[in-house]
Amino acid sequence: MKNYEGANIRNVALVGHSHSGKTSLASAMLFTSGATQRLGRVDEGNTVTDYDEEEISRAMSLSAATAVIDWGKSKINLVDTPGFNMFIHEAEMALAAVDSALVVVDAVSGVEVVTERIWHYADRFALPRAIVCTRMDRERADFARAMESLTSAFGRTIVPVQLPIGAEKNFTGVIDLVKMQAYTYEMGGNGKAKIGPIPANMEGEAKAAHERLVELVAEGDDALMEEFFESGTIGEEHIVSGLHNAIREDKIFPVLFTSGLGNMGTDEVLDFIVDYLPTAVERGTVKAAPTANNGEPAVRKVSDSEPVSIYVFKTISDPFAGRISFFKVFSGVLKNDATLQNFTRNASEKLAHLSAMQGKTVVPVNELHAGDIGAVAKLKDTLTGDTLGDKNAPIQYPQVTFAEPAITFAIEPKTRADEDKLSNGIHKLMEEDAMLRFFRDPQTKEFLIAGTGQQHIEVVVSKLKNRYHTEVNLKAPKVPYR
Repeated sequence: MKNYEGANIRNVALVGHSHSGKTSLASAMLFTSGATQRLGRVDEGNTVTDYDEEEISRAMSLSAATAVIDWGKSKINLVDTPGFNMFIHEAEMALAAVDSALVVVDAVSGVEVVTERIWHYADRFALPRAIVCTRMDRERADFARAMESLTSAFGRTIVPVQLPIGAEKNFTGVIDLVKMQAYTYEMGGNGKAKIGPIPANMEGEAKAAHERLVELVAEGDDALMEEFFESGTIGEEHIVSGLHNAIREDKIFPVLFTSGLGNMGTDEVLDFIVDYLPTAVERGTVKAAPTANNGEPAVRKVSDSEPVSIYVFKTISDPFAGRISFFKVFSGVLKNDATLQNFTRNASEKLAHLSAMQGKTVVPVNELHAGDIGAVAKLKDTLTGDTLGDKNAPIQYPQVTFAEPAITFAIEPKTRADEDKLSNGIHKLMEEDAMLRFFRDPQTKEFLIAGTGQQHIEVVVSKLKNRYHTEVNLKAPKVPYR
């Protein structure tokens, strides 16, 4: 894999309600860019980002997964996150490592419960967002109803930057409201558009939507407002820069339209990410965690010239590869075989065999620049939330905090052999699952396991059986967690 500097890197999380089409959109983006040779499907269990056997059997994302796309001269680090409420903490963890989010909304269902919840998480991280309405080719998919749902939930700064051409089974493409061109697709094709003029029956609607977009872009910039008043519009190059700045400053939340399964509109989404969403270095600086004496937290510039520092935002405990740590390089250039200090645990770690993870596939890299996302296996002491860096330039980034688990179950190993293996297996799962708890009742001596809900616990029990060959019986729940 090529080395990219931060100005050519985009770190984007796909977030939204469960079954809104996030993983299908990720698959379409990977296929359109040439990163994969076939269009993966959730129902066939062959997508890049839903690779765990539990995810495949349930046809839903259960944990955050990364994928890498080369698009033009840029590298896009995608983080596909779960949307089911019991696994939403995985999405929350991922937001700490990205610089923007694509909020995926089903064009039929509109804004759903988890959509609003994850929107508030993004507010807390001050993340720029764009909205992608997926499944525009489905029955009852409707542009006007989808926009009404979005503006009702999130306000007047929600603005379409595209118009869909056709609806339901007649959806054929989109109109780009900046370039004022039509992009049409072949259903189930390679995702590359045929560019042409706006259909005659949509010229009036497109012109009105273009003017609305121009007005909103001009509102946030005095120079653009002056240009708008003088000439009644803004030049395309100024719209591009103005829209980029407005998105970065959370003044505008643009809306795009696609079909992930049909692979329509995907190249326009990729272009939009590169042209309009913030680069990895536009974040500017990152604040350290508050100090014990309540002094002003240290600040580190997102730059190659700064001392190296990384933040671990996810851990996988793989039965074969061991512990795999996913991290964001906040500053400096991280090279293969570097030795860093873990400031959270006061331990030294050697980072051998740096990689970018394409789902479960390891792609070796030689170095990672400030703003990039990578992974490394077999760190001895490092866990999710830890900060590592140059021992001569200590800094510690804030950890993501979660609510306590909601429910506790008693579990009973089926055999003595299962009891011997239980503690090891459950502690490995706890390394990768921030909401999992395991302890023993001091009175009854029962083994207790706590999580976000029954389905969460059932997934854990299934992983114990399939990964660590440990079988347990799930007994009556004890509510609430204590």
